[in-house]
Amino acid sequence: MIRALIVDDHPLVREGLARLLAGQGISVVGLAVDGEEGIRLAQSEGPDLVLWDLAMPGGGLAGLARLKEAAPQSRVLAVTALDDPWLGREAARAGADGFLSKAASPDELRGAIEDCLRGRGPFPAACDLSPREEEVFRLLAAGLPNREVARALGISVKTVESHLEGLKAKLGCRTTAELRARALQRGG
Repeated sequence: MIRALIVDDHPLVREGLARLLAGQGISVVGLAVDGEEGIRLAQSEGPDLVLWDLAMPGGGLAGLARLKEAAPQSRVLAVTALDDPWLGREAARAGADGFLSKAASPDELRGAIEDCLRGRGPFPAACDLSPREEEVFRLLAAGLPNREVARALGISVKTVESHLEGLKAKLGCRTTAELRARALQRGG
């Protein structure tokens, strides 16, 4: 029987996932409310699988990397409400074995779990950002305004604005404010 740990700061999500997994014959060995508790439970319970929320206290990408160090035997399915394919790539870099949107269906969850346990978990197609777009996005994440980004990269403000338009299109942001909020949320 598959043994799973659910780490999410929202009670409704934790309990809902626990019931869903139990109905699929998966034993839930623990429910954690934040990353710190999740890491402790992963060490003590040794689950086969950890469902890890990417937007919770003590969690995120940094917490995911710590989880993989603390419980390397556990497969980790990163779960998020953020519709951001680039976040999937970052989760993989941090050690996730799979990545799934909270908008997924129960069947998609089951498939993702099976794939994750086989070592070939699902990840969204990577966003193909150019090296310059990566630099611009990193500087946005550091909180720099357009003029500072331009100065740091030795390009014009107009060129920065052009890169922002490309980033918005590739990352599914409607406005520059939304793009900046996403960059700041992710951090540099």
